[in-house]
Amino acid sequence: MGVGMDEQELRELVAAVKARRVSRRTFVRRMVGLGLTAPFATQLLASAGLAQSPAPVDYRPTHAGGGGALRAGSPNFMLAARTHQETWLKPLAAK
Repeated sequence: MGVGMDEQELRELVAAVKARRVSRRTFVRRMVGLGLTAPFATQLLASAGLAQSPAPVDYRPTHAGGGGALRAGSPNFMLAARTHQETWLKPLAAK
C-alpha cells in the first residue's frame, strides 16, 4: 500500500506554508518523504509565490578605504612570473 497525496492535499499543505502553520523545511521533508527531490519541492513553493529571499548582508570594509577596485597581479608578482618564465620555459623551448 503506497502513501500518496492528491492535488487538493498538496494545495492545502502549500496554503499552510503560506499561513505559516507549516515551515518550509517541514514541507520539503514531507515532499521528499513522498519521493520528490528537495529542489523540486522548493520549486513548488517558489511557483506558489513562496520563494525564499536571501538574508540581507551588512557589509562593512575591514579598514577605511576598503572596497576599492581589485588589482590583479602586483608588480612583485609580475616580476616573479617573468623570472620564472625566463628560468624554466625558455630552456625548454630551445630543446
